[in-house]
Amino acid sequence: MLAEKFVKSAAVYIILGMILGIYMSATQDHSQMPTHAHLNLLGWVTMGLMGLIYKNWPAVAAAKFAKLTYWLAHVSVIGLTIGVGLLYAGMMEYEPIAIISSLIALLNMILFAFLFFKNA
Repeated sequence: MLAEKFVKSAAVYIILGMILGIYMSATQDHSQMPTHAHLNLLGWVTMGLMGLIYKNWPAVAAAKFAKLTYWLAHVSVIGLTIGVGLLYAGMMEYEPIAIISSLIALLNMILFAFLFFKNA
């Protein structure tokens, strides 16, 4: 079930986000706060909400491209976490990872909104 996959994935991402937060606190190095925020907001909040929406609107979850939103969500969360993490580690040459992942996240939200407005 698509909704369940989203919520389970969100649970994994919040655990990873919490681990990063605890690491930052323990080391007193908060330079990765933007990475932590992207991981928690896209991974936990956005994917969790998408799962709840798919659960409450089964016609949206059954739409032709709904499964694609799941995979695009993962690509964007993982890509942005890596891309932003590398940027805030001072490796500016990896900026294209963050840019491309941001565009995938935007495309995914546009697709999700389209599916919702068309099928809800």
